[in-house]
Amino acid sequence: MKISKNKFFPLFFLTTFIIVGISNFIPLNLNVLNYPVSAQDSIINSPITIKQQGKKVLINQKIVNLPWIEWQEGNKTHIGISDVGAEAILGIDLLNTNDSNKQQIHWFNYYETLSAKFVNPYRYIDLTNFAQKTQIKLVVENKILNINLPSAQVNKAYEIPELKGKRIVVELNRPTFFQVSQGRDLGFVTINSEVNPAVLEEFKPIEPEILPEIKEDEGDQITGLENQEIEQPLFTVTTKEEQTLITINLPPAHNLRVNSVSPNLLFIELKPYAFIERKINWSNDIDWQKKYIALNSGFNNNDKRGIFFVNYLTFNLEDYNLDILPISTNQNTVVGTAPLQQTAQQLGAIAAINGGFFNRNNKLPLGALKNREKWLSSPILNRGVIAWNEVGKVKMGRLELQEAITIDTGDRFVSTYLNSGYVQPGISRYTPGWGLSYTTLSDDEIIIVVEKERIKEQITAGKAEEDTIPIPSQGYLLTLRKVDHLGDKFELDREISVKTSTIPSDFDKYPYIMGAGPLLLLNREIVLDGEAERFSKAFNQQKASRSAIAVNSQGELMFVAVHNRIGGAGPSLLELAQILQNMGAIDALNLDGGSSTQIYLGGQIIDRSPATAASVNNGIGVFLRERD
Repeated sequence: MKISKNKFFPLFFLTTFIIVGISNFIPLNLNVLNYPVSAQDSIINSPITIKQQGKKVLINQKIVNLPWIEWQEGNKTHIGISDVGAEAILGIDLLNTNDSNKQQIHWFNYYETLSAKFVNPYRYIDLTNFAQKTQIKLVVENKILNINLPSAQVNKAYEIPELKGKRIVVELNRPTFFQVSQGRDLGFVTINSEVNPAVLEEFKPIEPEILPEIKEDEGDQITGLENQEIEQPLFTVTTKEEQTLITINLPPAHNLRVNSVSPNLLFIELKPYAFIERKINWSNDIDWQKKYIALNSGFNNNDKRGIFFVNYLTFNLEDYNLDILPISTNQNTVVGTAPLQQTAQQLGAIAAINGGFFNRNNKLPLGALKNREKWLSSPILNRGVIAWNEVGKVKMGRLELQEAITIDTGDRFVSTYLNSGYVQPGISRYTPGWGLSYTTLSDDEIIIVVEKERIKEQITAGKAEEDTIPIPSQGYLLTLRKVDHLGDKFELDREISVKTSTIPSDFDKYPYIMGAGPLLLLNREIVLDGEAERFSKAFNQQKASRSAIAVNSQGELMFVAVHNRIGGAGPSLLELAQILQNMGAIDALNLDGGSSTQIYLGGQIIDRSPATAASVNNGIGVFLRERD
């Protein structure tokens, strides 16, 4: 999608969690859907000579996925790593910065301002001088960056009293790397260290086969106090493969924050308001912010139920540096799901957000998806969409699609479903945008095969999913569902034509469309009407993790994710609209939510632990615009 504007309850093994949670992802066979995966040597901010780069990093003999780069600047060789990767995998805090070429960091007793360089699609922080101060050794061998620290040890782990929330203190003999992951009821802090045997003696070991695990969907809703009948220890300490694992039973409505403190301490904070606000000028055209937003909902000053922690990105579109595109998991079919992080990495996206709704069982999209004039999935139920064109004009609204099907006999039919996974009685059309073939979605369908504008074949199918019919490369299929009497109208070798139009008609001129819903804001006003978009009463009223796309008063595009309020569950749809209004949004659309809610930036999911994020069918990606 181009845009520019003059700018559960099974338990998993803990080892699986570590692999997923620390973003060691095994790539799938994902094909690029004609996306502009820009050259890796495209530099935005500073002329440098790249010597080598990669994504494999060996940290104390363990391979992780962490983009790195080695470059020559003057007479000196520098090594940098992805900034968001450094935070997620090494425990280096990224602090506020208004200069995209510099990044303030904090790690134990070190506060530094590091040089930062954007090399598409990552922003790297220069560790060269910092490594010398911290005894970190950086060596590149066989296209793998080796990062080594002297061996560390956990000497003590204990809880200390807090007036609000809880605090766990971990005493180390020296600074070391650590990773944090949080679900609904569980948190994990994985420390790259050994453990003093005396510490292990204080905790009852947990057998590996019954170790708890953060799982998908865990970040979406806060469980109630009714599940706290069995008293459990606040935390346990175990060791595995030269790592220390702090497993934390999170109190209801609490969040997890880990601070490294001078000289060799980790403070694990458990509070409803544990998250820290942040504002980072990530590149010339991208800002990353985290902030608390309070709604005027009639709560008193001591009631935190109207305060939400919001994670969002804003994109400056005025300088023509960015392309915004729909992204899918496969170029050959609309069927399929994959982790957003994996899809974005393989397509070379700088940033991404999850997109529209889909059926988790058959992995088909349920709503509008149009890419470069090609409809991959038609809108349904007059639901909200965002549309945009090559010159940066953006439009949001509710959308329907209509196709007039005409046979040379004079018979004329109307269909509202094109490449749709939403199964309804009537006529649906499936083009090569759907994939190479179509597998029946309901019983007793009649399939009309059309090639080069002539009816070539009529097939009577059996049970759903039993028949697969190739889609002609120069044609399409018409699927008749529960309208058997129309079959006789489609005589073989008759000429047939189709005219596709949108309602409202001005959406026809937009080459890119993504649908979800409900529509939240238009012209600064809340226009939320879930019933008009045929969402269920339960959906309209529920409180959950939510994601949205918006345009603000400066003409910037916004990717927004909101999970839980302080002390409770996520926002309702109305609260999400109010949050976006508070943030200065002009137009806004709700995207798929719950466990699908996730924002990707520079190699990592930034609004939640990756282990809790569901695989998705589609999304919206941000790419560096290629220059001629």
